[in-house]
Amino acid sequence: MMNVSRDVIIDLLPLYLAGEASEDSRRLVEQFLAEDPALAKLAEQTKIDKWNGEIPVPLQKEAEMKSFEKTKQLLTQQRVLMGFAIFSTLMLVAVRGGEDGIRWLWIDLPQVGWLILFVSLVFWAAYFGVTSMLNK
Repeated sequence: MMNVSRDVIIDLLPLYLAGEASEDSRRLVEQFLAEDPALAKLAEQTKIDKWNGEIPVPLQKEAEMKSFEKTKQLLTQQRVLMGFAIFSTLMLVAVRGGEDGIRWLWIDLPQVGWLILFVSLVFWAAYFGVTSMLNK
């Protein structure tokens, strides 16, 4: 008997479940399913879910590369945004020393403090937005 890989059986499985596989292909799939309980369970579950005849299309290499590049880009954005968010947050607590002691850096201009707070919140919101996109 010829060795058939699991990938070949997975390719034949949609035809088998749709009842459109040849007799030889059907026997081959059934023999393989008898030896692979995980794939047999998947095939049985698919039968229970009423196979709709659609043949799943595996991801093409181009789609996989696009997905990989997008993830890489999002990870870079996440790191940069976190850096800016931390920096702007630290600017809120920055102090300076002088003749009159230690004072907040923005104490003489409270508008600057509010601006720094706003910018910090924007960076944190952008960071968490990118993080949520990565967690999908």
